[in-house]
Amino acid sequence: MSQNNKNMKQNIDELLYNLNHQDWKKRVKTIYELKNYNEPKVTEALIKSLYDENENVWLASANVLKNSKDPRIIDSLIKTLTTDKRDEIRWHSAYYLGEIGDPKGVNALIKSLSDPCIDVRTNAAKALGKMGEKNALDALITALDDENPTVRKEAISSINLLSPKKPVNALVKALNDKDKKVRSLAAILIGKTKSIEAFDDLIGTLDDKDHIVRVSAVYALEKIGGEQSIEPLLKALKDPYWEVRSDAANALGKIGDTNVIVPLLEVLNDDNAFVKKSALRALERFSIFKK
Repeated sequence: MSQNNKNMKQNIDELLYNLNHQDWKKRVKTIYELKNYNEPKVTEALIKSLYDENENVWLASANVLKNSKDPRIIDSLIKTLTTDKRDEIRWHSAYYLGEIGDPKGVNALIKSLSDPCIDVRTNAAKALGKMGEKNALDALITALDDENPTVRKEAISSINLLSPKKPVNALVKALNDKDKKVRSLAAILIGKTKSIEAFDDLIGTLDDKDHIVRVSAVYALEKIGGEQSIEPLLKALKDPYWEVRSDAANALGKIGDTNVIVPLLEVLNDDNAFVKKSALRALERFSIFKK
């Protein structure tokens, strides 16, 4: 054995010994130092550390092991997700299962959508979207009724990832959510799907009490485009909030129908400089100004 190999073996042995140190900070430091050694006995010791009673030690071990392909890591994360009493351990387990992406974790994640901890439910919803398992779709749709808006928002995002073209019913339902961020995201995703089926519901969102939701609705109408979007976008030109009017003017210019020229000319008298600039930019698309 060469001197370098001897030194490395000695370093590993010393570090493995320190994994049993009574000071958890020392154990955490040791775990991150062991990250540099790709040895079976190191992996074995780190997996064992996943059963450490100290949260910080567990978090360090899980973070180091998340890129490992060892199936025991998945089994350990599933166990902590479904049985551990500590909220932080469970939600991190959900997060790491999403990062690893092994389908073996899907059922545990679906079950965790009913976890009493908001952070666990949120990370479970996010993980299911990242993993791309379509058999999680029904559970995520059910999660749209979660009491917490952050969970509902992640559920919508994951539904869109799992079924990017036709998550229409779920998104329409979310347009009426109590939380403005959920309604806004639903409108944006409807625009990305370019769903005609949801068009009437989307138009109703132009009357939402929150201007951010109305801005999102304008974005969606721009993405859907076509003649059917013109009338609701003309309505949005009269919205009390300047950003809605500005985005509506931009959208009308991109649709390119000459019937919008006169309404856009009227917008040049708007009190807001940004709205007027957007209307001018939209009108320039019709080449009606002499150079």
